[in-house]
Amino acid sequence: MHIKKVFIAVALFVGIYSCGNSDTNSDKPTKEELVSNIKVMEDSLRGLQANLNTIKQIPNLTHFELINRLLDYYHAYPEDTYSAECLDKVHMKYSGLGIHAKAIQYADTLLNQYPDYINRAMVLESQGSTYDIFIQPRDTQKVRYYYELLLKENPKMEKDKRDGIKDRLKHLDMNFDEFIEYKMNAISQK
Repeated sequence: MHIKKVFIAVALFVGIYSCGNSDTNSDKPTKEELVSNIKVMEDSLRGLQANLNTIKQIPNLTHFELINRLLDYYHAYPEDTYSAECLDKVHMKYSGLGIHAKAIQYADTLLNQYPDYINRAMVLESQGSTYDIFIQPRDTQKVRYYYELLLKENPKMEKDKRDGIKDRLKHLDMNFDEFIEYKMNAISQK
C-alpha cells in the first residue's frame, strides 16, 4: 500500500509539473526556475532513496524526469558552466540505469563542449571503463583513446592509478573479466 502511495505522489508531482509548464509563453524559463526544478526532483529522489527498504525500487519515470530537467537547463543555457554539471549528471543517471549508449553520448557532448570541466578526468575514466566493460562488442580503440587522454591530461595522477591504467592498456587484448582474473592470479603468485 505504501508503494502505491509513493508512486501516486510521484506521478501527481510529475503531472502537476508538466501542466504548470505547458503555458504558451515563449519566454524561456530563468536559470533560477530551472535550477529550482532540478533541486525539487533531486530532493524527491533522495526521499525515495531514503525509503528504498519500503518501496523496493524507484520508478524509472522519476529518474527520467530528473534527466529531462537537467537537459532543459543545458538546452536553455548551454553557455553556462552549470550546464556542464547537468550533462555530467545526465551521463551518470543513464549509466546508473544501464543505458550505456546514451551515457557515452552525453559524456562525449560534455567533453567536447566543456573542455575545462572540473570533473573532466572522472568523465574520461568513466568513458574508458564503459567502453571496456559495458559496450558490446568491445571497442578497444575507444578504451585506448579515453585512457590515453586521461593519462595525458593528468600528469599529477596518483602513481598507483597511473600504473593501473597503463597496465590495463598493455592488456587490452583481454576483456575486463579476463584482466581481473589475470591480476588476481598475479597477486596470488606473489
